[in-house]
Amino acid sequence: MNNKRTTTDLSARHFSRYGEFLVSFELSKYGWNVYNPVYDEYIDLIIHKHVCEDCGKNWNLTPVLVCKKCGKDFSKTQKNKIIAKKICANCKYEMVGNKRKCEKCGSKNLINRPTCDICGGEIEMIDHSCKCGSKNYVTKFRTIQVKSSRIEYKNGKSKNTYAVDMKPRDLIKDKYHFYIWCLIDDDDKPHFLVMSVNDFKRVMGDSLKGISFFKDQDRQHFSARDFGKWKEFLNEFDKLE
Repeated sequence: MNNKRTTTDLSARHFSRYGEFLVSFELSKYGWNVYNPVYDEYIDLIIHKHVCEDCGKNWNLTPVLVCKKCGKDFSKTQKNKIIAKKICANCKYEMVGNKRKCEKCGSKNLINRPTCDICGGEIEMIDHSCKCGSKNYVTKFRTIQVKSSRIEYKNGKSKNTYAVDMKPRDLIKDKYHFYIWCLIDDDDKPHFLVMSVNDFKRVMGDSLKGISFFKDQDRQHFSARDFGKWKEFLNEFDKLE
């Protein structure tokens, strides 16, 4: 018995959420952090990233822990190798461990000195800088509306088309707002069309003035083979930059 399940087994509501998850994971490949709004105001995802102001590469805001002497990085998996050294401020006696007073002179005036297990150098916490040498970064925010579609069928036969519903209320006038259409083929493989609001308006042309669009009855049908007039937006995630 074949118990294999596909996206065709998902309800329309669950398929819509499934599409949002796929888009979220795809955006993460491009360095975006993805968040879900508390309220549904025709925005499905809020995304942001930090990038170098000069070269545009992703920027890490998390400080790094490195040895001043040998440069060993303790930031990720090496924290347990840091030696907890204490130095007496009075007599300069050095100790290791959770000491509360100097074992030599009894002073409680101790200085914490996280120490490298390789060379004995002091470990410091420093901010990231870009490989291009820049120390400046910018923060980018974008809002995303996701539309998901499966291959259309009629009387059990594939029409080899996708369909996406767009309405006047979707046309948010914000240069930082984008649409991502998540299109799932019969092999359950996703395809992504990424466009700005202005991109959508340009391609739609005079159709935006049509009665069908005004009455929320406009439905974009296009080829599942080459995506029709929307093919220029296939995997255009750079538009979000």
